[in-house]
Amino acid sequence: MMASVFSLPVLGLEYQRDKTPLQPLDGGLASSIMPFFTLEGFKISFSFFCTVYGIGTLGLPANFARSGAPIATVALLFMGFANVCSCVAISRVCLAAPEHLKTYGDVGEWCCGKIGRYLVLLAQFGVCLLVPCAYLVLGGILLDGISPGAFDQQYWSIIMAAMLLPVIVTPTLKEGAYAAFAGCLGTVLADAIAIAVLAVGIGNDHPSVPHPDIKFSEAASSFGNLALAYSAAVLVPALQREHSQPERMPRVIACTMIFAACCFLIIGETSYSYVGCQIPGNLLFAVNGTAAVVLAYMFMQLHITIAMSVILNPVLYIL
Repeated sequence: MMASVFSLPVLGLEYQRDKTPLQPLDGGLASSIMPFFTLEGFKISFSFFCTVYGIGTLGLPANFARSGAPIATVALLFMGFANVCSCVAISRVCLAAPEHLKTYGDVGEWCCGKIGRYLVLLAQFGVCLLVPCAYLVLGGILLDGISPGAFDQQYWSIIMAAMLLPVIVTPTLKEGAYAAFAGCLGTVLADAIAIAVLAVGIGNDHPSVPHPDIKFSEAASSFGNLALAYSAAVLVPALQREHSQPERMPRVIACTMIFAACCFLIIGETSYSYVGCQIPGNLLFAVNGTAAVVLAYMFMQLHITIAMSVILNPVLYIL
């Protein structure tokens, strides 16, 4: 049986699992011929980005409205840095763990025993329960906006949950990579349409935007929305399990999270520059009454449909 191999691209070396070094490739220049991102890396990135860049983006303008641009920017960058470091750390722990450890709970037990498994499962349970609930609530609101008067919002949420049951049984995240890309694109287009409608409606000749009366409780609540926006750490073991070169996962995760954080910053700063502290809690609720807004609702509904299957995949694997 051939020994499995992993690489250290910085040194241009390959190592077997028993840490025995092999000969450098091309005179030690292996790193120069290794692509920065592979197609498989992009597929994994789509699923990760679909979860990170989701409904949390809708509350980012409200973060800036409550806290002001300086505090909201610092909070966004701090939470982004913390989550990039934590997700990369989880990926590196998964690399160091024995190969038979497959789930988030397995890694927790390997690190801290049974207590670690229970703590990790508690955190995973919270994310995989609360985030889909947020998806269903927002989906009910969006469907009520698309077809007003057909059903109440709570009934739309129930109908949506029933319709999503066939979608969430995607066997692996890698197989659903292109669906995840569609979910990413849906969020990007929904946010772009909402900000464009906001910018066109207000115009460039508006007076200076009003600044918020900052309170500690309102500034602290911004961290809750950012925690929802960055809630993707539970996906790291599931995605790494499906990657044929798991040693590349820290790079994939870091690049995806940094790109998402930059998108968050653009959305927050752009919306605040037009309306200041006057924007409501949800970006899509700040605009209404046009066909473009209905289109934005439909794109966000597309994202919710795909993201639901992505965030629940680790749960289905455990079951």
